[in-house]
Amino acid sequence: DIVDLRGTAVARSAPPDGFGRIDSTDLDTPGTVEPPLDPYQAEVTAARTGDGACAKAPDSPAAEGLPAGGTLVEFVPRRARLDRDRTFIELPPYEAVAQDPVLYAHASRVFHRESNPHNARAIAQRHAGRLVWLNPPPIPLTTAEMDAVYELPYARVPHPSYGQARIPAYEMIRFSITIQRGCFGGCTFCSITEHEGRIIQNRSAESVLREVRALRRQGDFRGTITDLGGPTANMYKLKCKSPEIEASCRKLSCVHPEVCPNLETDHSATIDVMQRVRAEEGVKHVFIASGVRYDLAVEDPRYVQELVTHHVGGYLKIAPEHLQDGPLSKMMKPGMGAYDRFKALFERYSRQAGKKQYLIPYFIAAHPGTTDEDMLELALWLKHNGFKADQVQAFLPSPMATATAMYHSGKNPLAKVTRDSEEVVIPKGATQRRLHKA
Repeated sequence: DIVDLRGTAVARSAPPDGFGRIDSTDLDTPGTVEPPLDPYQAEVTAARTGDGACAKAPDSPAAEGLPAGGTLVEFVPRRARLDRDRTFIELPPYEAVAQDPVLYAHASRVFHRESNPHNARAIAQRHAGRLVWLNPPPIPLTTAEMDAVYELPYARVPHPSYGQARIPAYEMIRFSITIQRGCFGGCTFCSITEHEGRIIQNRSAESVLREVRALRRQGDFRGTITDLGGPTANMYKLKCKSPEIEASCRKLSCVHPEVCPNLETDHSATIDVMQRVRAEEGVKHVFIASGVRYDLAVEDPRYVQELVTHHVGGYLKIAPEHLQDGPLSKMMKPGMGAYDRFKALFERYSRQAGKKQYLIPYFIAAHPGTTDEDMLELALWLKHNGFKADQVQAFLPSPMATATAMYHSGKNPLAKVTRDSEEVVIPKGATQRRLHKA
């Protein structure tokens, strides 16, 4: 059986031979895991078994040779450093985590900290007499592997079982092109990192152009590419400046609380792909519909100019998500300073291009960490800036997202989780959630 494939989970009866075990509560101590023993019961038991301190024979080997009033000191050798590739972290049992919100937040924190494929350890959890074993995340695909995957002979049409039904999601992606996978943003309400990884996996420009030509050969292509991106629009070929630092890093985000100084932010490769696709015969328009990380974009104004001049169809949607530090810190999103800088560049380059274009900001209501006062401040900001809410996105907990752990536990897994650690404000209940959307 294949049981050690990266990115997979298997049920086992016991850990594999040769693996060292680390208790997750030794890494991040949440407090008591098992119910405390009754001290009176413990004393009675000790007396009955002869294990209590008062039952030790005065001539026991441990006490021999001690002067009167002396104290016995035992030296325990330091535990040998375990090989990460042969180490697993055991979470508290499922039954305990399911009943204890603090242990739930603890388990979420440990899980997310083991997400770098270059240093992640296997994770295990006991459940119903079995051991659920989660292998480390897969190693990112190389550019050659990405090209091979994306150039397989896909039908590029919905499954025949749909018949002639119109599928809105298909219409949206029908003429879009993916140039990269993965995201290093780390937004807590999102689980893209858990699905695709934090290290960006890129296609070559030549592979992208071959797909453009394949689209052009389709009889229903009219010259408009609806998106050129991926989970984000502008992380193509952005990476850590040092492979050694990347391999050892355990941060959940490369851009929060600020852009990491070790992150390459030169958008030249992205600009090159945009220009080459735009220059292809038969291509009339190339739009960018994937989300733009504006905190990254302002690091390279050339990208903003290229985007605004050639790839915006009048409106560009970006996602500040909020403007107050409280909820933003729980979302792991940048402050409004980055939004203001991007807005200034957007407006400047729109004027230079002779275009009347608008930014449409997205915000989340009722996210963990958001108070009623925070939403009031957001409403006042929207009014002051002349915005009227068209659609309101209220936070919904989704699998694997850190914000979901906050929602359930009321704790903050972005920091050390203990029974006395920070309590997170959680907007719950129909009344409060409606208030936040109002």
